[in-house]
Amino acid sequence: MTCALKLAYKGTAYCGWQVQKNARSVQQTLQDAMEAAFGSRGTVTGCSRTDAGVHAKGFVCKAEGLPEGIPVSRVPEALGRRLPPDIAVREAWPVPDSFHPRYDAKGKEYSYRVRNSRISDPFDFDYAPLWFLPIDAERADALCKVFCGTQDFRSFQAVGSDVTDTVRTVSDFSCRREGELVIFTVQANGFLYNMARILVGTVLDLLEDPSAERRATEILAARDRALAGRTMPAKGLCLERVFY
Repeated sequence: MTCALKLAYKGTAYCGWQVQKNARSVQQTLQDAMEAAFGSRGTVTGCSRTDAGVHAKGFVCKAEGLPEGIPVSRVPEALGRRLPPDIAVREAWPVPDSFHPRYDAKGKEYSYRVRNSRISDPFDFDYAPLWFLPIDAERADALCKVFCGTQDFRSFQAVGSDVTDTVRTVSDFSCRREGELVIFTVQANGFLYNMARILVGTVLDLLEDPSAERRATEILAARDRALAGRTMPAKGLCLERVFY
């Protein structure tokens, strides 16, 4: 049986989604649970490779090799009993063998949380880095809009990435404040390596620049990673949704 699974996980204890030789991954932990529940590790394919420390509320993967005859509706509970508390299977549904959670995706939505305070919150420490300087969320939201549309985001790709087609369509990029939390949300048809974290870092770095909108446009046009802002820490990033 082949089915799609929607996962939620806290990424703090993991090296990311992808199986690695010397570190614990979400993919490996899920396959361990499949083996314990159904007697077979099967094959699991994810919608993306999240980095160490990145979280997810709507990560989609395809699980192949599940025993026939098991109601798909029972899969989340069966796996949940064998998974650690920082990973949950929220939904399961049947898909054809041809389904690919990455290549069939039309887009993704990420959120990035920043705690705008000089004092950390121990209950939120793993989900939001501290930012000491005051953040004008309305100003940040206006700056986010410069990056919307179909543009070349090479300046926002991590150094060393071998992706050559760096044009992406950002359909929405916004910022809002909820108390001390400043939350960025970005939707796109695809993301370059570290793109979301660099976009947020660039917006925050440019906030004090009176010509921020012009600088943002120049950074896009330059196609040069050295001109963009910092790469924000992984722990603030969360994959919210995948669109099909």
